[in-house]
Amino acid sequence: MSKTTDCLYFAYGSNLNLKDLGEFERKKFPNREKSFEETANILDGIFFLPDYQLQFTYQSIKREGGVLDVVPKLGHAVAGKLFEVRDWNLLDAKEGAPSVYEKIEITVINENGKTFDAFTYVVTSKNKVEYVEPNPKYVGIVSDGYDEFGISQKHPWAHGNLISASKDQECKMIDSMFVYGTLRKQEFRERVMNEISLGSKDMAIRGKMYDIGAFPAITLEDGIVHGELHKIGEISKIEEDPHPIMTLDGIEGFENDIDGIIKAENEEFKKYGKSSMYLRVLINYGEGMCWTYVWNGTVENYKAIQSGDWKNR
Repeated sequence: MSKTTDCLYFAYGSNLNLKDLGEFERKKFPNREKSFEETANILDGIFFLPDYQLQFTYQSIKREGGVLDVVPKLGHAVAGKLFEVRDWNLLDAKEGAPSVYEKIEITVINENGKTFDAFTYVVTSKNKVEYVEPNPKYVGIVSDGYDEFGISQKHPWAHGNLISASKDQECKMIDSMFVYGTLRKQEFRERVMNEISLGSKDMAIRGKMYDIGAFPAITLEDGIVHGELHKIGEISKIEEDPHPIMTLDGIEGFENDIDGIIKAENEEFKKYGKSSMYLRVLINYGEGMCWTYVWNGTVENYKAIQSGDWKNR
């Protein structure tokens, strides 16, 4: 990737703290006419990297302890911000790329379920270890960045995961799933949710439902979609599927090619299921974040279900 190409950058660690980033910039690039903060466009809202979790995997001499990385973890998500970046020299220098960290292509999701292609930095495999205890000062720098962009206030679980990761404790997964079609009660795939669900309640979300034959599809546009919100865990009662989300991904035709999670059989299934029938996305339902599956194609040839209720179509 050219260092002068407009691309989206997902920040999840110390680069959320613009003061800390600015101090590095002034030392490393003292003659710059405009700062990173002045030239980079910060997109509105909070964004999430799906199927990853925070982990302190690299020993930094400068930070006097472990520093953040993101590693694959099915059903988890990492909160952060998106920056529209043209000049990558500063970020490459700060991350020690490509020797310490390296850029990878990712898909992130905003609170309304919209996906964005972006880049982020991860620790290279040769430098990655299981856990390095961080200096509390470094954790404070990241925490201040969370506060600066409202992540701590709006999504306390995300800040909680930062603290958990700093102590080498398990991060909290996104443990809610919204279903609206054949997985609902009294529908023909009800048994699947009975095996997975730890509890449920009726709920409606913003969206529009379409009849595509034997099952519905939804898009996240103005309207209402009725369904059920289920709590799920990380262990399935279905023996052949070790994770509930893996079970649901299979039903919905969603494939992800992240190493260590699921490797797509078809090379077209790259970048978070871009060629899948449905996309698994995150949405803010008012009380927190939940997963759901949205249609990953055109709906122009399908009839809208005006009630937004598959049981009342």
